[in-house]
Amino acid sequence: MNDAFKELEVAGWREPGRGDAYDAVVGRVTARVAEPLLDAVGVRAGTSLLDVATGTGHVAGAAVARGAHGVGIDISEEMLARARRLYDGVEFALGDAEELAFEDDAFDAAVAAFLLHHVPSPERVVAELARVARRVAVAQWDATERARLIGLFTDAIAAAGVEPPVGQPVGPSRERLARDEELCRLFADVRVDTVAFVEPMRGTDELWEGVLGGSVNTRATVLAQPPGVQRRIRDELARLADSHRCENGIDVPVSVRIASGRRG
Repeated sequence: MNDAFKELEVAGWREPGRGDAYDAVVGRVTARVAEPLLDAVGVRAGTSLLDVATGTGHVAGAAVARGAHGVGIDISEEMLARARRLYDGVEFALGDAEELAFEDDAFDAAVAAFLLHHVPSPERVVAELARVARRVAVAQWDATERARLIGLFTDAIAAAGVEPPVGQPVGPSRERLARDEELCRLFADVRVDTVAFVEPMRGTDELWEGVLGGSVNTRATVLAQPPGVQRRIRDELARLADSHRCENGIDVPVSVRIASGRRG
């Protein structure tokens, strides 16, 4: 099952056009977490940083803007192609978070943003981060009721009575990875902080297209449904988003957990 889950994730992130689709909404939101994530590991001028699952490169790019030497790796060349277009001069390379191709202590710090629920073994990824750097940090979505970018979709799917398609591989729980006790279990000498903000959107159409373009498992669950069921999910999404409606569209609450630690 772990192999099947990883294959699903890798195939999804390698789809043509995935980088642009990701940045339309989800990447725009996750980019806002780059600065607090870098703060968590003390990135400044001269720091060497590894950004694991760099995606479209926002964290590595922010590190280089601070004067650090940032290296970003990702399992998807499709995502890296956009990263290279956005951040000329930043070093990007293909790489697997579960088997980092770097020597021990190769970097001052290593980070991974919104990765752990996309891999079969979060423990293995954190161990690899700690192997290549003494200071490490990860960012994860908070619980569904607070992290509404993904949470609204999760609740809409449930409200529509939809179950994950039979045979679709299941990975680590986002809910579990948002909990203090789970993040503390993954790290030694850990500190857990919460970053919260509101992301404005024009309406539920932007939210619908943006999250489907910036996810793998959620997208797979929705697109596996017949058209009528997809419409029901979309209607439920609009209903749930009504509580966040404002004059110019919707204000989506976002909450992120940042766990940082230091190898002993």
